[in-house]
Amino acid sequence: MLKLIPEVMYLLHKKIIFPIFLIFAVIVIGCTSSPSSKTKEVDVFVGTDGLTAEFAKTAPPPKVFEDSNFPILLRIRNKGAYSIKDSNKAALSLGIEKDYIKDLKVEEQGRVVSTRFDNLAYFFVDGKTTINPQGDEVITSLSAKTSKLDPQSELKESTITATLCYPYNTILSTTVCIDTDVAGINPGKKVCSAKDLVFNSGQGAPIAVTKIEPQMIPVENEIKPQFLIFVENKGKGNPVNLVGYDSACYKSDYNKDSWNVATIKVYKAGKESEAESQLVCTPSLKNSAGAIDETIGLLRFTDNKIFVRCTFKNGIPKSSEAFLSPLKVVIDYGYVQSIAANFLIEKPYKR
Repeated sequence: MLKLIPEVMYLLHKKIIFPIFLIFAVIVIGCTSSPSSKTKEVDVFVGTDGLTAEFAKTAPPPKVFEDSNFPILLRIRNKGAYSIKDSNKAALSLGIEKDYIKDLKVEEQGRVVSTRFDNLAYFFVDGKTTINPQGDEVITSLSAKTSKLDPQSELKESTITATLCYPYNTILSTTVCIDTDVAGINPGKKVCSAKDLVFNSGQGAPIAVTKIEPQMIPVENEIKPQFLIFVENKGKGNPVNLVGYDSACYKSDYNKDSWNVATIKVYKAGKESEAESQLVCTPSLKNSAGAIDETIGLLRFTDNKIFVRCTFKNGIPKSSEAFLSPLKVVIDYGYVQSIAANFLIEKPYKR
């Protein structure tokens, strides 16, 4: 019996110590596995959408009787990173077949304002934010009335077209390498080397910067950094001149030269003023007086694509070592896009 005492003591010791160790381990694991890092911030500057719009499935209804009132409901969402404010509203124009639809009216609400034209309204809607990464939306309600059909017609298919004309903005902030060793002959390890930058995810806007090609241009004892900036229209509409963008929604004689254009500004980092930090871009924008502003590049799209060449105003000494430099691209434009809904107008059934 005395020989069993050490074994009994061992088992008792094990039964007491092991549960205590297990509890301690659970507490430690629980503490170390608790989230210690902050939630990853949402990047709103991605994607290629600006505004999107859709008609409600039942407004307009699939079928409407002649000489009858019917509703129109349009849902507009801002899926991009640029907010359309009250001070610079977007325009909404409704295109109808006037022989078959009449008495079109826009119902005003907080963010939708009617005009003296029955088929034109203005609205504003915020874009994506870290708090609201889906973007804001506005519901536009309208009412209309069908006309009587011709005596010989039993039904008629009609179409309503909604056109959005709005101001928008694309911003790309990136980092480029300024490498003065153009020939690659300087010994030693460099901080960076100049290489093409490709952007496949968009910047939260229908106009997107897709690629930046750096070029280091030798000028006497200096290097002038230059960049080819490639831009594409990735949206479902067309860019227009930001000046008078809303005119595209209601002017039948809207200037054709204002279609498929945008302006671009490019900034480098530094202690200079904003004007001094801007790069010189070509082709450049001409103002109303015909003078050229080299700090504003003109984008005139062909097949939805274009590139512009932007250069540092001042050179970098060839003796300088390679360094990384922030680069900011800002593109301003108006944008126009349309959607349509079809429905049938029919005569009431006779009993």
